[in-house]
Amino acid sequence: MADEASSFWGPVTSYDWLRQRFEKRFSVLHISNMILAIGSMVYHASLQRMQQQGDETPMVWEMLLYIYILYSPDWHYQSTMPTFLFLYGAVFAVAHSQIRFDIGFKAHYAVLCLLCIPRMYKYYIYTEERSAKRVAKLYAATLLIGSLCWLVDRLLCDVVVSCWYLNPQGHALWHILMGFNSYLANTFLMYCRAQQREWNPQVKHLLGFFPYVKIRKPKVQ
Repeated sequence: MADEASSFWGPVTSYDWLRQRFEKRFSVLHISNMILAIGSMVYHASLQRMQQQGDETPMVWEMLLYIYILYSPDWHYQSTMPTFLFLYGAVFAVAHSQIRFDIGFKAHYAVLCLLCIPRMYKYYIYTEERSAKRVAKLYAATLLIGSLCWLVDRLLCDVVVSCWYLNPQGHALWHILMGFNSYLANTFLMYCRAQQREWNPQVKHLLGFFPYVKIRKPKVQ
């Protein structure tokens, strides 16, 4: 899975993944984010059962990718984990196309998210650079606030609408915050992976706002 450096590549940014400066797993992760975004837009524009599969199935696939990226550095059997996750994702896609899980899907997705949190916290406590820790804090904040918006919209929609003149659109806010959450998660994971590979990562900011990772790979002797 790794793209080994055969020469000195110079400074590279995290959004320049098309040049494969980072490992291919991050290219796949970025592509999965885009597929999920497209599937979500198509579903919310149509609200049809088939399009719902194009939204929910990529959500699970994306979480399986996160699990692989988070846990693979400590996995001794390199082929076992990606094979299992691939088969798991394939079986889920087939089952989800035939069975409407509804609450079961939400519980399943929540469990996959919870599996990622312990390793993300471990990476956080071993990260020393303040700017990288700030990215991790923003990741946690967008996740918590986005989840709260979703829960309020799901469980208290009628109460909120009756008390407010305007609908705060908690579900829409959830989508926006989770979009930022995915970007922040990818950035933090790329920083941690670059640190593991001793690529001297630094967190920079595009236009003074959007964080990205700048790396410098060492020369190969």
